[in-house]
Amino acid sequence: MSEQGGSRRTSHQEMPASYAAVGASKFADLLRFPPEGSTPYEETLQLGSGQDRFIAASSLLMTWGAQRGAGLAVVDIERGPNDTYLGPEFDDQGRPLSVGEREEQFGPDGEPYLVAGSSATLRSADGTERRILVVYTINQERVVGFAWGTQDDAGVVGEQRFTVEFRDDGTVWAVARGFLTAPKNGLLGLKARATTKDAIESVRAQIRALAPGGAVVTDARESNASESTGSGGE
Repeated sequence: MSEQGGSRRTSHQEMPASYAAVGASKFADLLRFPPEGSTPYEETLQLGSGQDRFIAASSLLMTWGAQRGAGLAVVDIERGPNDTYLGPEFDDQGRPLSVGEREEQFGPDGEPYLVAGSSATLRSADGTERRILVVYTINQERVVGFAWGTQDDAGVVGEQRFTVEFRDDGTVWAVARGFLTAPKNGLLGLKARATTKDAIESVRAQIRALAPGGAVVTDARESNASESTGSGGE
């Protein structure tokens, strides 16, 4: 299957995450007890209601739709190898679930759901790039999502979790939470806070993209496709 918007897959070996508390975003009390020195956050947005909205938003989320819809190009995708990386899955209390052989899932356009161990580069409209690693996934009856961690130190580092939740009252919500630490390469004081604020605003844009009609008009995949493939895409 060709990669949408000029994304391409690679097979090189990636470095591990660039922060220490891998998996900490799974805990519901993250806002009270974040990793030392980090800034925790949680953002929520109602996406609508009903089973159909939950399924549609979940599928969009698990095929990089929040990132693409917010104007980020998702390139250099390396899909997690199920036979060598079994990232943990968790329930809503942070308890690990047993992980057996994964059943492959696909979005409406045939793109496979991302899995733990997948890595990719997120490229913003200004050309800034961040390398990220999917550290775990959530696949429950009413909660679907994943968390990624940064693999480089080109800006704030940390972990970000995105889920779509189908609540008991029938409403569907996008929830993002995580923790971020300003880089140690001179970004101190006001600049560090501004960098963290920008990262959280990007999170808000990504969950807004899961709402009906929430995606940006100009997708960075299109404007950067020629750069990522050397052509106009496949």
